[in-house]
Amino acid sequence: MKHASIVTGASRGLGLALAFALLEAGQQVVAAARTLTPELDELSARYPGQLFWLAVDLADPAAAAALMPAALAQLGAGPFASLTLINNAGVVTPIGLVGQWEDPLAVAQAVAINVTAPLLLTNAFITQTQGLAERRSVIGISSGAAVKAYPGWGVYGATKAALDHFSRHAALEQTEYANGVKVVALYPGVVDTGMQATIRGSSAEAFPNRARFEALKADGALSSPADTAARILAYLDSPAFASVPVVDIREL
Repeated sequence: MKHASIVTGASRGLGLALAFALLEAGQQVVAAARTLTPELDELSARYPGQLFWLAVDLADPAAAAALMPAALAQLGAGPFASLTLINNAGVVTPIGLVGQWEDPLAVAQAVAINVTAPLLLTNAFITQTQGLAERRSVIGISSGAAVKAYPGWGVYGATKAALDHFSRHAALEQTEYANGVKVVALYPGVVDTGMQATIRGSSAEAFPNRARFEALKADGALSSPADTAARILAYLDSPAFASVPVVDIREL
């Protein structure tokens, strides 16, 4: 039986690295992203019939709700040995101290992408994949900002904290009252992605800790997306997966 995964935010950065690693492992992959980047287009050409791209704007709850049936239609009939949903899409903006946010739409979009979309997708995955796979798993890419306050990251940290606690609820329910979908919120560490570039490009007034992140880049202390993806997939395949609902990949 085949293995398959659905990855959101798969057009660049960690999402693209996860899609590539899954393809290399022989999985079918649905790569969901707002736009088709040249990198993702290249993967589509390299893995015809194995990689399926779906355009979706996860800031739109209706589009998020429609993603799961579309993704399953692309994957075709089961049964699958495993089905995995990786809620990777996320935004770090708006960056700014509380009381200085100027764009209410940016706040609403961050909540929609970082919280609403993963909740809707996880709910749909649990209900719409029943009986399709021997093993079903959900990974939500979270952040240490969920538990540590960084001035300027009030929106980002709050949304990641929400993702963590939702994962605790879903994991508990699936363990005690339902059919055993494994649910985890995962901290990937500080990864060298476009999100980090956005952080370094913010003003010191909006993000007082900017110098620290500039130093991480200058010192070569950022993890590569490829290495981080490999560690995440190794954890997914390990007996320890989902033994706790919130995990920092650097502590494994």
